Amino acid sequence: MKKKIIGMGIFLCVFLCACAQSNERETYIELYKHIAIEEMNRSGIPASIKLAQGILESASGTSTLAVKANNHFGVKCGSRWSGATYYHFDDDYDRNGNLIKSCFRKYQSPEQSYRAHTEFLMSGARYEFLFSYPKTDYKNWARGLKKAGYATNPKYADLLIKIIQDTDLARFDKMTEEVIVYEPENPQNPDKVEAVTRRKSVNNQIKIILAAAGDNYSELSEILDIPLSKLLKYNDAKPSQVIQQGDYIYMQPKRKKYRYKKEFHIVKKEDNMYLLSQKYGIKLKHIYKRNRMESGTEPAAGQRIYLRKKAKTTPKLRPKNTPITTPPKPTPQKPQTTNPSETETAPTPTTTTTLHIVKAGDTLYNISRKYNMTVEALKKLNGLTSNVIKIGQRLKVN
Repeated sequence: MKKKIIGMGIFLCVFLCACAQSNERETYIELYKHIAIEEMNRSGIPASIKLAQGILESASGTSTLAVKANNHFGVKCGSRWSGATYYHFDDDYDRNGNLIKSCFRKYQSPEQSYRAHTEFLMSGARYEFLFSYPKTDYKNWARGLKKAGYATNPKYADLLIKIIQDTDLARFDKMTEEVIVYEPENPQNPDKVEAVTRRKSVNNQIKIILAAAGDNYSELSEILDIPLSKLLKYNDAKPSQVIQQGDYIYMQPKRKKYRYKKEFHIVKKEDNMYLLSQKYGIKLKHIYKRNRMESGTEPAAGQRIYLRKKAKTTPKLRPKNTPITTPPKPTPQKPQTTNPSETETAPTPTTTTTLHIVKAGDTLYNISRKYNMTVEALKKLNGLTSNVIKIGQRLKVN
């Protein structure tokens, strides 16, 4: 009887571990499938391969390198790397045979890591032959990576293929856009609900969609087939709450605390507790309670807002009724005239164009907010027909 109980206990532990791993992979895929598809369309590297490598190399985003350095592919510094670094024990030894810390590249975001991984493969001569394979041929890509010496594990190709098949990652190899159509399952009012283009994702292990321009909670309630009262409760929102394009809309209750390793957030001038609640997927009442703050109060800029543990003291607060400041719109410089005497008369107006150079992590939404304009106005000004932008792209912002 005792052996049976022990056997059942072991089986239950294995089962629970397998479920946890499956959930971690599902979350990881939801978070990074859009950048994997974007990089596939840019380079030809299958999105399935990119995601499978990320899952394997970063333990579904939970490895030390992924958490501390946003390095999802274990890329080391190399002689040409001049960016930020992170030192971590891996497989490097000194002359005496002692294990020493290896230098790894440190990135500002996981998305930057994905783009850098693409450049790493595209710039390496030993990987050149891989790009002759179709982006739908993930098996040859997996075997080719092993053949090129990407990894020392003799089973590396088999591991990638198994991950791809277990999680059906090959479906992403046929996609051409980063947005995914959200189709409600078993809607109560199918005549009122139409499939709409929203990007699905996961934040703090909670299902979300990224809002589109013009969204409001009443319409989203019908689109998502979630009662309005529940949707408002999930998002700590009021019916009149203004929704901006790119905002997180939670389709499930938020958590009591942040489930990843970031311990606190440093408050910026434009932050408030509601925005932080939405950003980190923490219920508004719990983020207040966790930081020993009264509901309705706001922290001063520079203060720490704890996301996982309880603060020891209440942070310094903003004076009541202090407006939340947003970055001001840049004022174009006044054009200089060649003849000073002409400035005393009525000079001919000259229009200057301000450009924004797209950098890693930029989206149309955060660029439009930076320059106090709408996403639609930004797209129209630049003749854009989609929300996809590239690093280094020049965008007019006035």
